[in-house]
Amino acid sequence: MKKRLTAAVVLAVTLPTLSIAAGPTLYGKIHMAIESNDNHSSGTANYDELSMATRGSRIGVKGSEDLGNGLKVGYLIEWQVDMDGDNPSESLKTRNRAITLSGNWGTALAGQWDTPMKVLGSKLAVFRDQAGDIRNLGTSSVTATSSKIATIDQRAKNVIAYVTPNMNGFSSTIAYVFDAGTGQTTGTGDNSDNNAWSLNALYNNGPLFLGAGYVTYNSDGRTSGPNVDDATTWRIGGAYKFGDFKVIADYTDMESANFTKNFDPSIWKIGMTYTMGNNTIKFHYAERDDSGLKSSSCTGGLATSKCKDGADMWVIGLDHKLSKRTKVYAVYAKTDNDDDSRSTSWKNTGGEGTAPTAGNNADTFALGIQHKF
Repeated sequence: MKKRLTAAVVLAVTLPTLSIAAGPTLYGKIHMAIESNDNHSSGTANYDELSMATRGSRIGVKGSEDLGNGLKVGYLIEWQVDMDGDNPSESLKTRNRAITLSGNWGTALAGQWDTPMKVLGSKLAVFRDQAGDIRNLGTSSVTATSSKIATIDQRAKNVIAYVTPNMNGFSSTIAYVFDAGTGQTTGTGDNSDNNAWSLNALYNNGPLFLGAGYVTYNSDGRTSGPNVDDATTWRIGGAYKFGDFKVIADYTDMESANFTKNFDPSIWKIGMTYTMGNNTIKFHYAERDDSGLKSSSCTGGLATSKCKDGADMWVIGLDHKLSKRTKVYAVYAKTDNDDDSRSTSWKNTGGEGTAPTAGNNADTFALGIQHKF
């Protein structure tokens, strides 16, 4: 009896000092949509089709362990899932993944992760991962391929970051990226790094949210020349909730986007949502102004001609919750392009179909379902 009592006392004394592990948790999101996309172009450039899209579908595993003394280690490993089967090479493509160490001093993180600039954009989104996502205006629209601007909202590789604790609604993140992986490098060896800094400052308290973000990518690895420069972007935005009604606005300013000097577009957006029970009506209007770039690729045909490469996009949609984890939605989005712009409301966020020829508009109607687990 005395031995059993002694053992119980020893266990009671030592148990609080033992680390407590939270086993791995499987999670994910499935997103499927049927979309009717029309680029309003003529001839072989025309695309006016029904298609299936999967945006942001993912699967991941996460967990943590209490180390004692106020310290906790955590991890998250996430993969993209190609739900429609059109791009099998995209399945199991890496998404966010990191190991973290946290305490009352904040959280340190190392891995592949969304930059603080991108995190701010997600918090201000109205149609994230749907047709009409504002990121579709982030295109280098005067190029032959209407390629994505890779120096705005990155999920950067080789990230180390520090996140402050929440202080009465205020928090901040600062991140350094050893090699941003923008796909814009052309050098070799040590000169192909494209290192980056990014930070944000957020205030979220009651109905009010305010945020500011900054990112800069150095131009190491780019072909040297007068038209190459470091790429810098800053963003400000906020939201305010009046009961069931919320307004959102933000502004993003780019300098030397994709490392191209004098390619300086900016994007602004205003949006609103109204919730009625399980239904949410959503709307936003967004505009990208002319970049200031001079190029013979523009309709003027001269290297001294300033491109008319602005575009605007308006989107309206309805979300209906079937449960806490499942919703269906409908979205209509229309993009109006200036003479040298080739933007769409679907192409840069996983939608099917080609961009229009320069100056043509594009619209889409989508019906979708999302389920989280």
